[in-house]
Amino acid sequence: MSENNYREMYLTEALEHVDIMNQALLKLEEQPDVKDHLDLIFRSAHTIKGMAATMGYEQTTDLCKNIENIFDAIRNKKQKLSSNLASALFKCIDVLQQMINDENKKIDLESYLSILKNPNKSQQIENDESMQPTQLPTIRVKMSDLDSLVNLVGELIISKMKLENTLRNEDSIKSKTALVDLGRLVSDLQYQSLKLRLIPIDTIFKRSERIVRDTANKLGKIVNLQIDGAKLELDRTILDAISEPLLHILRNCVDHGIESPSERKTLKKSESGNIKLSAYHVGEQIAIKIEDDGKGIDLEKVKAKAVENGILTQQEANEISDEKTIELLGTPGLSTAKTITDISGRGVGMDVVINKVQDIGGHVQITTETGKGTTMILLLPLSVSIIGGLLVNISNEKFVLPLSSITTTLKINNNEIKSLHGIEVIEYQDKIVPIVRVSDILEIKQDQYIVPGKVTIVIVDKGGKPYGLVVDSFERKQEIVIKKFSNASDSENAFHNATILPDGKVALILDPSMLI
Repeated sequence: MSENNYREMYLTEALEHVDIMNQALLKLEEQPDVKDHLDLIFRSAHTIKGMAATMGYEQTTDLCKNIENIFDAIRNKKQKLSSNLASALFKCIDVLQQMINDENKKIDLESYLSILKNPNKSQQIENDESMQPTQLPTIRVKMSDLDSLVNLVGELIISKMKLENTLRNEDSIKSKTALVDLGRLVSDLQYQSLKLRLIPIDTIFKRSERIVRDTANKLGKIVNLQIDGAKLELDRTILDAISEPLLHILRNCVDHGIESPSERKTLKKSESGNIKLSAYHVGEQIAIKIEDDGKGIDLEKVKAKAVENGILTQQEANEISDEKTIELLGTPGLSTAKTITDISGRGVGMDVVINKVQDIGGHVQITTETGKGTTMILLLPLSVSIIGGLLVNISNEKFVLPLSSITTTLKINNNEIKSLHGIEVIEYQDKIVPIVRVSDILEIKQDQYIVPGKVTIVIVDKGGKPYGLVVDSFERKQEIVIKKFSNASDSENAFHNATILPDGKVALILDPSMLI
């Protein structure tokens, strides 16, 4: 086996043990009398020490040896796991992860050994890289999945040869049969290959426990984090994209949302705040919900900040609805934080979070109630490479609308469209639904185009509210292979992606949120 293969094997296994140490230490801090947690950390530290020694990583070996000694002392009742000692151990585990990721990284080991020996002494170690996402060079997959993929590829080659042979003989029935077989095999291959990209959401949910714990300790707050739905799976690319936005939201929940124990006591709330992090399916999407029982978002402060920044006039601020005020949170630079801290307020606001989620085809819903708390829902596609799409016609051009954003389609009479305060609306399921004529928005309406007696409308969802997109007609639902534009950095552009249709033509994929 090559040295590179040994390195990859070490990297994968060592990082798994770092994850085990993080999770077991969190549990040990909550349940100090449970010996299983202690044994788990001890074994993982011992295993990494042995692997690092074999690879010749001396600093990693030394740090693991000292971590191992601490847990040995706790196991033998010679030392107790205090909150300060736990924080010191977490710092050491963080730098351990960095050294595993980068074999050339050199650290001041004495500073970390010092905080292990004297955890109660106030010592600050600058460690900007702590808790950064781990990028693995390899992904472990089940052998049964790999075997299935290899078998399908073999069958695909055989079927292709059959197709070539039958077409040579010009037997149309055999050709159709072979094409059906080929189509089925390609679909199976597609399913298996996408399946290999799926990773449990638990991958980032586990990191959330550390973020909440460390942030609460730093601020002197007591916060309980409840996690549900962590076993659901998402495409690795999507998980990587939402990792930092999710952790930013959680930090904000603890920093700005949850009150201090004394404040909560005054408000007749329990001294410990609560955050619930859950994941669940919503049609062809996955939702990640973050709920807290804190103070809620001060919408008056948001309005005042918007006026101060010139986003709204004072009159507009007086008249704007709560829902529109919440939408302002996506405006760049709109932060109501009074001071800049190392936890939040570094210029990374909700606008960055919302943009990152929208970049992967998702969107963010926010609801808040003063004194009761805030709920944020990230609605995410299952995959960023292949989606379900509806093919629509607009002014003799074909476009694609993602199925994940579509509620239903309607055909109505022209006279059912009404005007309300200068906006075209229709009535749908006892709701007033604003409509948008997509050809006007895209400025592709043709002079000779005649509006028919019937109007075709696609109802889409934006932020939990229905909107209607007027199109000429729609053709069919189909799977869409996304082709990204290389310069799709302009978040104001309705076109970020395209697809190639069966006839070889290119169709642009419309982002409904940019049309409304």
